[in-house]
Amino acid sequence: MDASVSELQPAARPGLARRMATTAVLLGLVVSAFETTVVTSAMPTLTRELGGQHLYSWVFSAYLFASTVGMLLFGKLADNLGRKPVFSLGMGLFLLGSVLCGAARSVPALIAFRVIQGLGAGALQPTTMTISADLYTLRERAAVQGVFTGAWGAATVVGPLIGGWLVMHASWRWAFLVNVPVGLLALALLHVSYRDPERASTRVDVWGPALVGASLGLLLFAFERGGAGGLRLPFALLACGGLVTVARQQRTSPSPLIPLELLRDRTVLSGVLGGLVGGGLLYSTTAFVPLWMTERGGYTPLMAGLALVPLLAGWACGSTFGVRVFVRGGLRASAGGGFAIALLGAALFALGVAHGWGLAATFASLGLLGLGLGPAASTSLIGPQTRAPWHHRGMVTSALYATRMLGGSFTIAALDLVHGGFAPRFALVAALAGTAALTLSTLAPGRVVTEAGPSAS
Repeated sequence: MDASVSELQPAARPGLARRMATTAVLLGLVVSAFETTVVTSAMPTLTRELGGQHLYSWVFSAYLFASTVGMLLFGKLADNLGRKPVFSLGMGLFLLGSVLCGAARSVPALIAFRVIQGLGAGALQPTTMTISADLYTLRERAAVQGVFTGAWGAATVVGPLIGGWLVMHASWRWAFLVNVPVGLLALALLHVSYRDPERASTRVDVWGPALVGASLGLLLFAFERGGAGGLRLPFALLACGGLVTVARQQRTSPSPLIPLELLRDRTVLSGVLGGLVGGGLLYSTTAFVPLWMTERGGYTPLMAGLALVPLLAGWACGSTFGVRVFVRGGLRASAGGGFAIALLGAALFALGVAHGWGLAATFASLGLLGLGLGPAASTSLIGPQTRAPWHHRGMVTSALYATRMLGGSFTIAALDLVHGGFAPRFALVAALAGTAALTLSTLAPGRVVTEAGPSAS
């Protein structure tokens, strides 16, 4: 594999500058991860207070979908214009959306502001990981990954608890406003410490992300309950036509979303599948578990947030050992095995919902689900990174993050259409995990090969 750019053109010299830059991207990762979960325990109360319970899934899907579009666009800009300006733009949009969400007076307005917030998060999440890859060599990143995973895990775990506490003791609006001071600090630290590596100026294709966003947006409208009505079929047909246009446009584009040669790689394809399913399982569970807890179980928002702690803590723990499993057994072991564990946890949780098992069984099954999702999702990102050359690293990172968000937005929309209560919804979550486990256990490579090496077997 080619030398890391951090060995050739340091983005920040080892020492104080690199520690400040690392802190900045850690804070950027923390605020985006925190926002994803802090609102989950607040959302049932929020939608009731603003009178928009029928739009519950839209609040999540709009944010995740906007993040998908933002990742596709800003990941490419990070490779062409520089990491620092894209990080700054993303943080600005994210903080603006956070302030507007905190001041929202209706659920439709909140959904619109969540789109702004999601676009910013779409720039932040892949750019933070790309900057960290610029700061450290591949050997160093194996150790640094644990720090980032721990920070992400801490932010996601405490998010539901803080959201529930804010709803009960302050206001749900603070679930959005707490991000502002942390985001401003991250901007200041990165500005004084990070230096963008030199890069050749290349053309940026905005039509690809625009076409993808428009097509998938139409498809999402076709899925959403109460959003499309009698226009479901026309929206779906237009979306299919748009996706065909995207496929043709990408074949001739001088700057495709992902280079076609990478899309033929089994590691990259396995990462795309793992990202879609991993995001679908994580975000649908975090969206519907608090709703199930408050509507069917009669629990407080704080207890609903507490129910997500085992899931997110399991994700964080699983991510830490997932890299070691990946190094030894490739994506077949880390992602395929991870989804098999997630299948067991999701199946037990669905059975618990159907048969009224107690809180102990609920927490244990959600913890097992998270323990499987951690290695599956994290190595579905790291695997394709090992196959991409440096000048495509930001592009590939953002595309893989985008698949995670995309899987979440469409899974939430699809589950919201399921009738019969929460048990069938969670049973479908288990079925999705099982499908991913079976597919990746056969499709994914069984060993790690870098982009300079031969094809994986």
